[in-house]
Amino acid sequence: MRTRPSLLASTSGNVTIMFGGGLLAFLGVASLAVDATNLYLAKRHAQGIADAAAMAAASNIDDASDAAAAARNANSMPGLSIMSVEPGHYTDDSTIAASTRFVVGADGANAARVRVHADVPLYFARIFGKPTVPVEAWGTAARIDLAAFSIGSRLAGVSGGLPNAMLSQLAGTDLQLSAMDYQALAGGQIDILKFSEALRSQLNVQAATFGDLLNMQATLPQISRAMAASVTDAQASSVLSAIANRLPQTSTKLSSLIDLGPLAENTQSDPSRPITVDAYSLLRGTLELGGQHQISTDLGATVPGLTSTKIWIAIGERPANSPWLRVTSAHDVEVRTAQTRIYLDTQVAPQLGLASLRVPIFVELAAASAKLKTVSCSGGANKATVTLTVTPSLGEAAIADVDPAALGNFQAAPALNRVTMLRTPVASVSGFADVKLGGADPQDVFFSASDIANHTVKQVSTNDLLQGVASSLISRIDLNVNVLGLGLGLGTLTALVGQVLNLAAAPLDGVFGQVTSLLGVHVGQADVWVNGVRCGTPVLVG
Repeated sequence: MRTRPSLLASTSGNVTIMFGGGLLAFLGVASLAVDATNLYLAKRHAQGIADAAAMAAASNIDDASDAAAAARNANSMPGLSIMSVEPGHYTDDSTIAASTRFVVGADGANAARVRVHADVPLYFARIFGKPTVPVEAWGTAARIDLAAFSIGSRLAGVSGGLPNAMLSQLAGTDLQLSAMDYQALAGGQIDILKFSEALRSQLNVQAATFGDLLNMQATLPQISRAMAASVTDAQASSVLSAIANRLPQTSTKLSSLIDLGPLAENTQSDPSRPITVDAYSLLRGTLELGGQHQISTDLGATVPGLTSTKIWIAIGERPANSPWLRVTSAHDVEVRTAQTRIYLDTQVAPQLGLASLRVPIFVELAAASAKLKTVSCSGGANKATVTLTVTPSLGEAAIADVDPAALGNFQAAPALNRVTMLRTPVASVSGFADVKLGGADPQDVFFSASDIANHTVKQVSTNDLLQGVASSLISRIDLNVNVLGLGLGLGTLTALVGQVLNLAAAPLDGVFGQVTSLLGVHVGQADVWVNGVRCGTPVLVG
């Protein structure tokens, strides 16, 4: 009789059992893979919407929530909602930890952070009792808005040969400029980036960023020709070309004058967003870098009311890392004028029965400064506004005798001596006046879109000077009359001298105004303007 094997010992059907178990395992793995892939795609989708919403919010900070909501509505994802929209300020600085570059709610908001949430449905894994899985995503975007601003130039109408005399001495050669040439240079505008492209051609450099170009040694003729190729005015272009043929082959680095900041890495200009300066200021600044730092000229009797006028000017070295023109998005960078000393030695024409009076005026100006406070691009580039924090140039103004040879030593203050203004056989009149400028607090200066488009120059003053330089000094002058060597007050003579000085105040201020306008520095004042604003396209930063 044949014995049947026990059920436990039977091996029949093993393949079927193994296939069934493997199929269940395969289906389980497949279900997990499908749900995992769905979650991954949902996370990617949510991140894309968060990034799009952040970029929309950053481009319209004033209405960030609505802008983010519009971006979310334009991207379909069931169940996704915006949990928060946080405007703030983003600092593009690699030295700062990435996690702290964005500050929520900071002044001058230029960025936004958006958080989105969605409950993603599960398919196969719901058998484990969990129908959905929460997904969150964060997006941070910043708009880096740039502004170029300058300080110091007040381009007034100038007659006579003063512009040629001053620029020629800065250059170390006669530039043969007429008053009309000066006006053309003052009115001609140059886009700094277009100028950089023209400088590339002059230097015969094929591949270089704008920052690299400005850091290369360029001769004064090369710089002048690049200016001629990029200036807007045809007459100014002709003047600059003629100047290039007369300039010495002195080399200089324009990076000491111009700092392009974030634009330094660019290689091409953008005609729709120019950064412009006037041709005269750029030429003067270039000559100050590569030419002479001391000027002297004799205007003779060319000024009505004055029988002679001699001028000495000394220009100090610019502070380190303080160029004249800077493009920046950072709020901790200042632009400064150079320290300057001016000495006018004039003879006032005889009036009221008196012989001519000698009236020497000395002025020392410290650096004025301007600091970018905010750039607002709400509403787009055409409506952009800028606020600068400005400190006017402090210093000292005096009616005094000064040794012109001591002007160039900025390490020591020149001696200010009482001046003999009138000498006759029986009497002499001496005088002295000294005004020290100080106590000026930084002042915020707002530039509207119209101010920027029209290159409007705005003035900040210390208010130490009540009128012009000469007028203020004359109103405070201490006069002393000596008769036959005796220090005796002589009321009539003192009064006459005072009257003559008051009549001379206007022509003296006129001369001083022309000199300071050409130098771009002013007593107790700072002239500032915004060259241009570039409203950045929002970019993802986190």
